[in-house]
Amino acid sequence: MAKPENLVLEHLRAIRGAIERLERKVERREARVESRFDHVESRIDGLDTRVTGLTHAVVAGFGALVHRLDDHERRIARIEAERA
Repeated sequence: MAKPENLVLEHLRAIRGAIERLERKVERREARVESRFDHVESRIDGLDTRVTGLTHAVVAGFGALVHRLDDHERRIARIEAERA
């Protein structure tokens, strides 16, 4: 029969091997997750850039629309003044 202390050492060695394999597996998954997060971050940055560009376009379009409305109001006011 094996000595109890040898059995403990034997179990600890087996556990150490299992833990090392598990650590390697976790590290590989962490690397994949980090890579995915980097990809997601870059896509979010791209979306932010596009949204900013669209915002500028919408504001410019709205400004042009307001300007045209102001033009129409001035023309209408002038026509009404001429009729009066």
